[in-house]
Amino acid sequence: MNPCLLLVRHAQSANNSQAEELRVPDPTITKLGELQSKRLAEALVALKPTVLLTSPFIRSIQTARPVAAQTGLRPSIRQDLYEQGGCYRGYRKNDRHPMPGMNRAELEAHCPSWDIDARIGDSGWNDLTVYEDMKTARERAHRVADWFTSSPEFSSQRVAMVIHADFKIRLLEAFLKRDDLEDHLGEVVNTAITKLSLGAGRWKLDFWNSHQHLEAEHVTT
Repeated sequence: MNPCLLLVRHAQSANNSQAEELRVPDPTITKLGELQSKRLAEALVALKPTVLLTSPFIRSIQTARPVAAQTGLRPSIRQDLYEQGGCYRGYRKNDRHPMPGMNRAELEAHCPSWDIDARIGDSGWNDLTVYEDMKTARERAHRVADWFTSSPEFSSQRVAMVIHADFKIRLLEAFLKRDDLEDHLGEVVNTAITKLSLGAGRWKLDFWNSHQHLEAEHVTT
């Protein structure tokens, strides 16, 4: 069986629902986000993932929890799946300061039975010393794509990856080898699913931004 990748944006976070100047470095999901996560879990069961990966942001972890419960999968938190820019405080582009994110002990407390990336230690998962720019984010996306494609453990797996809007586009660029995708894509919906599959040595886009599991009034970006 050829590998399949299901790229999922996290559910609505508190940052998504308020003005930019009120945003915090690592927000939780909202009540609506909790509903979106439950609907996502039901939708993903039908797609039969065999592996569940998530970014270390709390909003992604909270989104992944119902998926883990519905699928019976043990999630893995990967350090390098964070949103473009990293974890930071400040909303003006020239005044964004890196924050450490949750450390290993905090992640273990939140997710006691999950697999946690060995790269995450006592000082937090975010090792950036400056706000991550587009070039650096694209380089990270290519590293993730190369790791994923070359890993024998994923050679026949259906992998669900709970990540973020901008980094989801960066990964699509890396897998599909196109840097102009953002010009052709609309806004990424919270909990929307994008499916990629590998065949004849090439990744192809099967569908983008699917959110049929959400009622119209529950759709947010």
